[in-house]
Amino acid sequence: MTTRRQTPWRLRYWASSLLAALSASFPAWPLAEETAVPEQQIKAAYILNFTRYASWPGAALADPRAPLVICLMGQGASDIARQLQNRAAGGRPLELRTPARIEDTGECHALYLGQSERQRQSALLARLRDQAVLTIGDSSSFLADGGIINMMLVEGSIRFEVNLAAAKRSGMSLNPRVLALADRVLGGATK
Repeated sequence: MTTRRQTPWRLRYWASSLLAALSASFPAWPLAEETAVPEQQIKAAYILNFTRYASWPGAALADPRAPLVICLMGQGASDIARQLQNRAAGGRPLELRTPARIEDTGECHALYLGQSERQRQSALLARLRDQAVLTIGDSSSFLADGGIINMMLVEGSIRFEVNLAAAKRSGMSLNPRVLALADRVLGGATK
């Protein structure tokens, strides 16, 4: 039978005092910042999943081997493009483009407009209004301007809302699971 030796109270006191002094001597590590996922990485994951759960009219993606063209415009577009490299949606490889001009968005199946594109947002969305393009943005006026999916920061989390009327107008449809996860659905069922 082994007996456990009792630690004298003085030793416990000094050990806990030393631990308290050491922890007070060093600044707290920014653990939350180190473990946080960058916003652009989260947006890239959302964009990828939106394209996986969207349906285009038959003519838009007639060739089953053709890539799904995702255009990314605005600040953070190149970071999002890096996150989406070598990915696929619906069995199709992604082709990523970062057009500089409105005129270069004609072949896009999906278009992400960053907040820095807010000045051109209305013109871009008007140009794509009746085309089979899944439009995704992150500005407070995105849905009102005719965009389909708007991402927003709510209490530190990225959330999204859907303009179902804009999706229908463009011939797009979204999986009901996407609609169920949306914070708000305009032109359709609401939460």
